[in-house]
Amino acid sequence: MDAGDLKIFQAVAREGSISKAALLLNYVQSNVTTRIKQLETQLQVPLFHRSNRGMSLTPAGENLLGYADRILELLYEAEHATQVGNPPAGMLRLGAIETAASTFLTPLLAEYTSCYPEVQHSLVTGGTHELNQKVIQHELHGALIYGPIDHPELKYMKMYDEELVLIAEPGVHEMYTLLSKPMLFFEIGCTHRTQAESF
Repeated sequence: MDAGDLKIFQAVAREGSISKAALLLNYVQSNVTTRIKQLETQLQVPLFHRSNRGMSLTPAGENLLGYADRILELLYEAEHATQVGNPPAGMLRLGAIETAASTFLTPLLAEYTSCYPEVQHSLVTGGTHELNQKVIQHELHGALIYGPIDHPELKYMKMYDEELVLIAEPGVHEMYTLLSKPMLFFEIGCTHRTQAESF
């Protein structure tokens, strides 16, 4: 098993088909098929369920994908670590909660772009839980989210404070009365919901 095998396996796992992975990697489709079969033979376990709708990971494939993501990310970091002194270049994929994207991240990106014009940015917005998952799955390099976060695969660094306030109709003066009423939140995993429930 080498980095090339893992890269092909990762592409098939992400794209869900041999043909899409071959197109993404600019490989011949038969080459991708052969490399996947060789990898399964080497590991002596099927990595994919095959059907007319495409390919999905077996439990063994899901386990391998976690390692493949980490190994390929480390190889990427090692390659870039050897280029210390060169100005940053390439794609920087970031995520942010909407309030951070509009009020905090925009001026930072503007300043960063003026210093490092060879870096291209992509930005997606979403909820804290969703963005965390994208970072864990290496779809994003990092994200501005509500914290703190305690996860073994994530490094959390506080960047700024934002006040969370509770608003209510006039006449409600006691916090307990307010918190006992029905409240509207985003999906499970919403940081505001977690904080309100714990309070």
